[in-house]
Amino acid sequence: MKRFKYIHILAALFLLLGMGVQSYVSYSRALFSLQEKMDLETQIAQEKLQFELYDALDASSQIADKVKKCLEHPDELYDKTSELLNRYPNFYSCYVVFPPYYYPEEGKWFGLTSYRTKDSIISRPFGNAEHDYFEREWYKGAAQSTEGYWSTPYRDDDFDEPIYTYSKVMRDEEGKLICVIGIDFSLNWIHNLLEHFKPFEEAVFMLYGSNGTLLAMSNGAPADGFGNSWIITSKTLQPINIKMVTAVPKRHIIQSLSLGTLLPFGVFVLGIFVVGLLIRRMTRDERDNARLETEKEVMSHELEIAHDIQMGILKDENEKKKAQANGDIELNTLLVPMREVGGDFYDFHREGDELWFIIGDVSGKGVPAAIFMSAAVNLFRAAGVRANSPKEIMQEMNAVLSENNPSLTFVTAFVGCLRIPTGELIYCNAGHCAPIISSQDSVFSIQMEPNIPLGYDGRYSFVEQGCMIGEGEKIVLYTDGVTEARNSEREMLGLKRWSEIVANKEDMYGAIKAFIGQAEPTDDITLMTIRKTSPVQPMTLRVPCHEDQWPVLRKAIHTFGLCNGMDKKGLKKLEVAAEEAVVNILHYSRATEIEMVLSILSLQEARLSQHSAFCIQLSDDGIAFDPTAHVPNEKATDERQVGGLGIHLIRQIVDELHYERKENKNILRMVKSLNR
Repeated sequence: MKRFKYIHILAALFLLLGMGVQSYVSYSRALFSLQEKMDLETQIAQEKLQFELYDALDASSQIADKVKKCLEHPDELYDKTSELLNRYPNFYSCYVVFPPYYYPEEGKWFGLTSYRTKDSIISRPFGNAEHDYFEREWYKGAAQSTEGYWSTPYRDDDFDEPIYTYSKVMRDEEGKLICVIGIDFSLNWIHNLLEHFKPFEEAVFMLYGSNGTLLAMSNGAPADGFGNSWIITSKTLQPINIKMVTAVPKRHIIQSLSLGTLLPFGVFVLGIFVVGLLIRRMTRDERDNARLETEKEVMSHELEIAHDIQMGILKDENEKKKAQANGDIELNTLLVPMREVGGDFYDFHREGDELWFIIGDVSGKGVPAAIFMSAAVNLFRAAGVRANSPKEIMQEMNAVLSENNPSLTFVTAFVGCLRIPTGELIYCNAGHCAPIISSQDSVFSIQMEPNIPLGYDGRYSFVEQGCMIGEGEKIVLYTDGVTEARNSEREMLGLKRWSEIVANKEDMYGAIKAFIGQAEPTDDITLMTIRKTSPVQPMTLRVPCHEDQWPVLRKAIHTFGLCNGMDKKGLKKLEVAAEEAVVNILHYSRATEIEMVLSILSLQEARLSQHSAFCIQLSDDGIAFDPTAHVPNEKATDERQVGGLGIHLIRQIVDELHYERKENKNILRMVKSLNR
């Protein structure tokens, strides 16, 4: 009996020991899972914060570019600072302040600012004895930094909530301080961020400044503070040195334990070794499952935020309305990501009579492609401020994307500039799908040079091309998600079917969805259409009668000839002929202004051959001078002045040369057949 008693006691001890071990393991597993979840939430907050703060870095660079152009007229900076506040809703104010007596007539303090009120954006001068910005932290910190300065949070006299300031100095080539650029932004959006990032319902998030000041706290904090019944973790968010503290009640660990976790220990009484193996396997499997579930939940939440951010980057309906305000074009866009986020993108902006646009596709899928996509859009916008042609934009984007690209992620893209009155379309392609031109009676793909995609080789030299867009013609741009769309039989839509859809002028996206049917989408679908609704006009350009204006005229001739299909050799010769004619005007007419009109003559107008012709008409308001009546200059080439190869060279290049004096103007007309 005693033996059986000891056996029962021993069995009970083994059972209690097993239950204790299992309880400890379950508690450790739950604690580990909870801490992992808290760490992942904090990491998402870090990425979100860095994404938000990137706007401040980008905006300060845009302001710096504008300051360089406006030092003589600094009041023009009001428009730029106001425009930035319209673009970035998280900015409270943007200002540019100059060092003491930089503009002597303005006194010691001179600066300008645009700031947001409840209903509007106000621009006004900034700085005086009462508001001495030289003593502010953001001014002193920026003056001592070469990379930009993030201030500690503070309450400004004009705002009700804590704000941060990002400030950056601008210096001349000798290192002398020109100005300090400052951007204030609120921490209001962080309150919303805290409410979304919660591993558990009762979790509390708190943000502290570098000086220990409590900046923000999510709802649900205990009135009596945090004691031993809470698990607390912290992490410092960069670059603004905010400390994020996360607190979760320990009872969540206890609640996660269940009797079901003790059932395997029924086997424990049969042998300590068997039970040990079961515990080890169970612990490993459940930990893996808990990690997977946590990562799945966090990823789903992250993708929702990423989707909102990505869609927010794209131009909205208001921007489209602005581009179409003159009624000379119709612009439509559509982006449907295959997942929550994707790698397709488009962008556009209008400058006067020119519409600049891009459409592109990043290799890969999901969040990595979305991040690369946002970088490409911002690069297009930044390059568009400085570049003068689609080729220059493509070169600059490629140089940046190719640098530090270990994953070899690449981007196919098409960048174009449509000069709306004349119909000239200048474009540069980087491995993207050829756009389709649709008119009343024809549909065809634009001719493409085989340039490489962006991101491979930063030194690659892209080729620029051109074509003409007539009244009523439509440019249809798309990504390969359109032509490679598959139906339930795994059959691709293909370029032929896609061209037929465009030709039939039907609802393009509706036709794509009808073809796909019930099949799962295989890629993002992006469309952009631009239709010219105004008549085609000749290219007219007026410049002062000065030698430095010839490059302006030459570029206009080159672009017009390129768009009208003129071969490079013939176009180069025509540029030489035009240069000789312009040099004659500069040297002999004493004119104040030159007007150049470029046009394409029809077969009836040309009267030269069975082909249309390129016509260059030069007019000036100088004294009467007929260059066609002068005897050719027979001097050796090295004895002539620049551009003075003679009127005989012009006659050898063009098919028709005609001069007339009309309304007190010299008018020289040069005609060149497009087939010669």
